[in-house]
Amino acid sequence: MHTASTILTPTTLKRTSLYGSLANRFVASLVDTTLLVFWYTIVLYSTIRTPDHTYTWKDLLLENDFSLLKLLLVGKMLFLNSYFPVLHWLYYTLLESSPKQATVGKFTLGLKVTDVRGKRITFAQANLRYFSKIISALPAGMGFLLILSTRRNQMLHDYIARTVVVSE
Repeated sequence: MHTASTILTPTTLKRTSLYGSLANRFVASLVDTTLLVFWYTIVLYSTIRTPDHTYTWKDLLLENDFSLLKLLLVGKMLFLNSYFPVLHWLYYTLLESSPKQATVGKFTLGLKVTDVRGKRITFAQANLRYFSKIISALPAGMGFLLILSTRRNQMLHDYIARTVVVSE
């Protein structure tokens, strides 16, 4: 005869989603930035019309003619060109609202972006999340550091868009 103490019932462990850590999200952003710079370079150099835009850091340093004018030209090429912001915006909003729910960097690290209920985010929500990163960056990136003190590892732009980054 079995006593109540000898009968073992199987325990069911419910796997809960763990939230993406600051380190994982940082590494994912490095992967994404590397990919974006690579694709941006291909787009940029395939569409240039003047040789002034072909300066590289190597050219500037080897010529020993590192003038402020050339530095401003490189900065203008990188930051005042409309290709990069559009490519950056499309990359994040389309991929995070896609069925994979992640950019290449997040997907590589097993992260995905969901709404607070764990469902796929909409394109509108992805846009809100993307553009509110500007608010997260002000002042001095404090909105990004909010991750260190929140229960669900959310940054300010996650709160604004009502999203979380979860680890699968």
